[in-house]
Amino acid sequence: MDLEAAKNGTARRPRSAEGDFELGISSKENRKKTKKVKMIGVLTLFRYSDWQDRLVMLLGTFMAIAHGSGLPLMMIVFGEMTDKFVDTAGNFSFPVNFSLSLLNPGKILEEEMTRYAYYYSGLGAGVLVAAYIQVSFWTLAAGRQIRKIRQKFFHAILRQEIGWFDINDTTELNTRLTDDISKISEGIGDKVGMFFQAVATFFAGFIVGFIRGWKLTLVIMAISPILGLSAAVWAKILSAFSDKELAAYAKAGAVAEEALGAIRTVIAFGGQNKELERYQKHLENAKEIGIKKAISANISMGIAFLLIYASYALAFWYGSTLVISKEYTIGNAMT
Repeated sequence: MDLEAAKNGTARRPRSAEGDFELGISSKENRKKTKKVKMIGVLTLFRYSDWQDRLVMLLGTFMAIAHGSGLPLMMIVFGEMTDKFVDTAGNFSFPVNFSLSLLNPGKILEEEMTRYAYYYSGLGAGVLVAAYIQVSFWTLAAGRQIRKIRQKFFHAILRQEIGWFDINDTTELNTRLTDDISKISEGIGDKVGMFFQAVATFFAGFIVGFIRGWKLTLVIMAISPILGLSAAVWAKILSAFSDKELAAYAKAGAVAEEALGAIRTVIAFGGQNKELERYQKHLENAKEIGIKKAISANISMGIAFLLIYASYALAFWYGSTLVISKEYTIGNAMT
């Protein structure tokens, strides 16, 4: 009864005991149509993590925030160092109590730059440690969760009824097991740490900007929505092309595994050329999608960098007007 119902496309959807995976059944024609993907929350991606994974991810998040705050802190040091360059070059007055060594401006500048070199070295060492812990901890947590996902996914496949395998391509399941879970690994791995790092850099940069010079910061904020919109459009385009490319390569992989699994039959009936044509057809489709994806990505990246450099031009122009009016020092404008 279940087999007949499955052939008619009305079979029940078997669920695993844990309810972690649902493997739906659809007919061959419905599989070709665009399926509506059920979206899940961000925290749902980490539902297979235990307390050890959560602790590692929390520590990795703290290190990502410290890593992201390194660049704004470095810009503070850079601004103060720039002011020291300008002051040393233009200050020829001497204090009341001075030694003969102070008569040499080069020695004063060397001592100041040595001090700032120590600052840079300390920031660099801190960022190195924070970046290593950030990447390693998030990668470790992702690897532990992916191992659980692979086990549960494979067990869920083995628990399906025989009718489910009659209407679903079993050769494509292996490709999905490898590629899709690899995508999940990328999504819950060090990229999450990079997200927290970018957020920390964003907020720390604005905090430093408002403290060091709020006027210039407000002018730069005027172009920030345009940068955010371009990044959102870029991400949307790349996500759409990545899904299409993944589906195309999955079909090509299914053809290859099907042919290799029955290689004796293929050779016996002389079907090598036919299988090569089938495989080549799917690869051509994937190649076209990949070319479109690359072109779209490069154009989007070019537009993003155009907007970034345009914001630099605006910042330098308005910063120079503030320096001329003596509202800012050169170091404040550079920060």
